[in-house]
Amino acid sequence: MTKRFFLVLLLVMTLVPSVFAQKFTKKEQARREAREANYFCGASFTFTGGYTYSWMSECSIDRFTSAYGRSELWGNNCHSFNLGFLWDQAFSRQWGLQTGAFFNQKGGDHLYFYDNGLGYGPVCRPEETNEVTANLIELQCQGRYFFPLTKRSRISVNAGGYIDKVVGSPSGIANWNMGIQCGLGYDWQHVSVSATYQPGMFKKFADDSKTKVSGFMINAGFRFWKK
Repeated sequence: MTKRFFLVLLLVMTLVPSVFAQKFTKKEQARREAREANYFCGASFTFTGGYTYSWMSECSIDRFTSAYGRSELWGNNCHSFNLGFLWDQAFSRQWGLQTGAFFNQKGGDHLYFYDNGLGYGPVCRPEETNEVTANLIELQCQGRYFFPLTKRSRISVNAGGYIDKVVGSPSGIANWNMGIQCGLGYDWQHVSVSATYQPGMFKKFADDSKTKVSGFMINAGFRFWKK
């Protein structure tokens, strides 16, 4: 009985790994064939970072009609950076969907002016001009239309939307901001490069005014997971 048990156990230990190995080999072969036909098939995960240039539409908060009253203005631009990750799903060689989460920075200047009754005068004092940089958690979702160049490279036209949640900034910045975005992308093997334009459209950026923020992002990333 004991001898039979060990013989059966030996047989199971011999057959089961070979069955799993065969299944794994077939799956791996299918994956390799699919990648050979289309390198960007399936899903990919990309770590990315880059430069953000943002600017705020000039919009006054208060206008005092009395002589030499002080007025406030949001405006100018901000140079900063972004860092995040992207998840891509290619449905075919032509279409795909991309979602992502970023740490981003946008802003401009909070300016103070004299109102002399004839319009804005000079800035009151340099120390009263505050640079405003908002730290944001940004969620993006966009569709992608691909123009394959080779099996391992492609160009894409991207369009979608984004939502910003403020996680740290000076007072006066709205907690939420949203808008649309569009841009171009280039993928080569594991390298991804993109340029994205985000016009401020749907919501004010500053709580006390109708100021909107727009941005332009240039990113480079590395696709380190793929299936």
